[in-house]
Amino acid sequence: MKILKLILFQETVCYKKPFAFKIAETYPLPPYSTVIGMFHKIIGAKPGEYFSMNISIQGEYESIFSNYQNLRMYKGKGQVTAMPRNVHQLLNVKLVIHMKAEDEVVDKIYENIIQGKETFTLGRNEDLVRVDAIKIIEEPKLVEGDIINKYNAYIPTHLEEGIKGINYRLNTTYQIENNLRKWNKVDVKYVEKHTKECLEEVLQDEEGDYIYWYQ
Repeated sequence: MKILKLILFQETVCYKKPFAFKIAETYPLPPYSTVIGMFHKIIGAKPGEYFSMNISIQGEYESIFSNYQNLRMYKGKGQVTAMPRNVHQLLNVKLVIHMKAEDEVVDKIYENIIQGKETFTLGRNEDLVRVDAIKIIEEPKLVEGDIINKYNAYIPTHLEEGIKGINYRLNTTYQIENNLRKWNKVDVKYVEKHTKECLEEVLQDEEGDYIYWYQ
């Protein structure tokens, strides 16, 4: 299996939390389901088609700000109401994404990004992505010792118990049951960059960046 590494930039973005309706709160990094969805859109997956992949998500942002947008709600019988909604957004986001999948899946995603036939988004439809770097990397090595993460990161709790950080239960993939999406989830800690108390051992790529696979 090959590993694809992406360095992405977004000027502004909202990775909206589920069930945040009156105030559109954002995750500090995109959840796994959002990144998996982006890759499936890039590869041209058909509705209901899924390509197995493993994901690691890290990054940083300059600041967080709020703005107002009109939220339109449909009440049935053709009735539409609108109300202002506070939307939290991140500014100047840099993401370091690792993705591992079957060779043909990685090759197709790499080719479609390099060809640049369309604009990529991550988050909402208006949250554009700039690809600053893309590379197929060698198999990472396991390193031990004083490991201090270089970026804010989602670190799955199955990697090590007792990690200090903010708890999230993030969506990953889903199955359709009774015409509804039933999400698989993974428990993670959101650990800020330069945190001293992190993992005792971790995978590291050839460029010195760490990898925290969610499965």
